[in-house]
Amino acid sequence: MKKPFAILVLFLFLTNFSYGSSQQKKPESYAQLVSWYKELEQKYPGYIEIFKANELYGLGKVDGGYDLYYVRITNESLPFHKPEVLFLGSPHGDETVGTIGLYWFAKWLMDELSHGNEWIKWLIDNREIYIEVSHNPYGFDNRQRWDANEWDLNREADYDWRGYNSELWGSVNGKTLWQFIEHHAIRVGVDFHGGARMILYPWSSTHENIEAKSPFSEKKYAYAPPDFYFYHTACLRLGEYMGKYGGKLDESNVGTIPTTIGYEAPGCISAWAYGANIRANPAEDRYVNDEIYGNYNGCGIFWISPEMSVIKDPPEWQFGDENSGYISEVIKLAIHQTDLAQPYLRWVEPANNSFVYGNVDLKWQVYGCLVAEETYIIYSFSGNPLEDGIKGEVHDEYSGKYRGGTYWDGKIWEESIEIPEEATDIYAIAVAKVDGIYGNCIAPQEYGENSYLRIIKERTNESYHEVLNTSDGIEVIEGHIWWRSPILHLKVGGIVEPREGYLYAMGKEIAEIGKTIIIGKMNVRVIGDYEKVDFYIDNELKFEDSLPPFEWQINNTIGKHEIKVKMYHRGGEEEDKVKAFLFILN
Repeated sequence: MKKPFAILVLFLFLTNFSYGSSQQKKPESYAQLVSWYKELEQKYPGYIEIFKANELYGLGKVDGGYDLYYVRITNESLPFHKPEVLFLGSPHGDETVGTIGLYWFAKWLMDELSHGNEWIKWLIDNREIYIEVSHNPYGFDNRQRWDANEWDLNREADYDWRGYNSELWGSVNGKTLWQFIEHHAIRVGVDFHGGARMILYPWSSTHENIEAKSPFSEKKYAYAPPDFYFYHTACLRLGEYMGKYGGKLDESNVGTIPTTIGYEAPGCISAWAYGANIRANPAEDRYVNDEIYGNYNGCGIFWISPEMSVIKDPPEWQFGDENSGYISEVIKLAIHQTDLAQPYLRWVEPANNSFVYGNVDLKWQVYGCLVAEETYIIYSFSGNPLEDGIKGEVHDEYSGKYRGGTYWDGKIWEESIEIPEEATDIYAIAVAKVDGIYGNCIAPQEYGENSYLRIIKERTNESYHEVLNTSDGIEVIEGHIWWRSPILHLKVGGIVEPREGYLYAMGKEIAEIGKTIIIGKMNVRVIGDYEKVDFYIDNELKFEDSLPPFEWQINNTIGKHEIKVKMYHRGGEEEDKVKAFLFILN
């Protein structure tokens, strides 16, 4: 009996059953991949737009008769001056993981938005995410590295271009890319690859003699860019987050291109996107033909080139889904890089406009950076905390470090506030200083004193001021040392018993268990300066109380219900509620 069972298991594995789904993961053609994106656009017209970028810039079709479809993902009901990120489907057509995985990333974003994921909604509201469906549609359809001209589309960029299997910006694909970047304020970019398992960053063929050491292992890397430390730390953290499905990612396979992959790549996209703004980075003038094409003002991008899979075109079963396989890794990579486009802070708890009493613990996290060097809160009981606030404890234990204190490190910052008896409201802001250590570049005698990266200048140099004429209009990017959360408003009062997430027995609080469960008789108790309080169960009025203390005992109720109170005062009325499992028989 064992042999037939083993054969059945192997059959199910080879027919994709291992991921529990028969849904097609790999499109049969570029046209089908585009059609998948168009279906998403039809379903989510307020968040997804697909357009022909080659037509937008009057460049005609790609050799082979293709249009270059780009996708924008953002909340279109909000202003468009948001940090922008750009992901390219693989320049080499036979390297398919990134090209295909990006569609599943777009779909995953929309699924998470529909499911109410607050963080993903925040990112979609506050980022413009661009995807080039495929940088080489001819190669994708024919599963070959080259385009129809047998050019290598990752060797034609105007940074140390040497004519290897290419012409300088010879393809419509390349012309479209640099026009797109010139008309946008891209902060973070990625072009996907395959055939190895690595995360690669500039340089690719220049500054061979510039070496830098990893701050974690002291391993030496040649071809080191001025922003080596930021590149190195960010890519190592990304490798940890992506996981080990395609193989682990650490200092053995994360680094500068020649040091890591073993050969130079002159004319590649990543070095151009990073360093070809020679007006800002004059040390690179000898490698850029700006006399022909003009200065590349859009460059200065934090650009990486991940090699996703050792097999260039893996079988469909290896793509998996959002939880495992290469799709999961592309999603994680894209989310990590989207987050890095700009620092920001988010409150963990309590929720905005919720009720509190006694002492309240405020919790927050720092995003969009590698290290939270200093963070604290400012709070007030009367209005805008920036005007008359009280400064909380300063947390600076990660000052001078290369990494730590962020959401990506699992760090939640916390401060306890004692509420005065007369207080009716609390207003708080969390602030943080981030990534200051990365304002120091390596080899200043070679590169100068300043970072090449737009995202580093924005967060480490208060005098930084960049004006870009983009498709969204004039984009002004200015430096900030300190980054702030939204104002958190809390109301003093509301339901104090039962508390959300606790177990109660015969009116006594037993333990915090994550759900509210009440066994036996229980009083609902409300505090605050109110004229009247109404008590409800599932919108059915049960009791009215006009005199403090405001209390009501729950009677004869079993099952899952919502305990709600309406509290009336001179300024109007407010509501507070607790969802609970009730087991009460009187």
